[in-house]
Amino acid sequence: MSYTYNHVTLIGRLTKDPEHRQITDDRGLTYFTLAVDRPYRKEDGKHETDFVPIAFWGKLANVTLQLLSKGKPVLVWGQLHLQRFEKDKDTHYRTEISGEGFQLLDKLPPKD
Repeated sequence: MSYTYNHVTLIGRLTKDPEHRQITDDRGLTYFTLAVDRPYRKEDGKHETDFVPIAFWGKLANVTLQLLSKGKPVLVWGQLHLQRFEKDKDTHYRTEISGEGFQLLDKLPPKD
């Protein structure tokens, strides 16, 4: 029996408008980056921020493209994907979230 669980839930703001690519006639990809503040503060009192790549496929790709835009607060859930690829004889790694759903948020507390 295999015991695996791969689920990620994030709340943040879009760093720019989503980008869309049509992969096939009926399959699209919408891609954006979510800025997610860490809960602790640095010595200067500011939050550190992680910039997390998010990818939505298929019908959800079209919905995210229509509803999301730069600066919008959103809750996103999905699976963590680690990709390994070769470029210029070097091995590179990329981590992104494969989105399974999202919810628009009316307001996030202002940044301190």
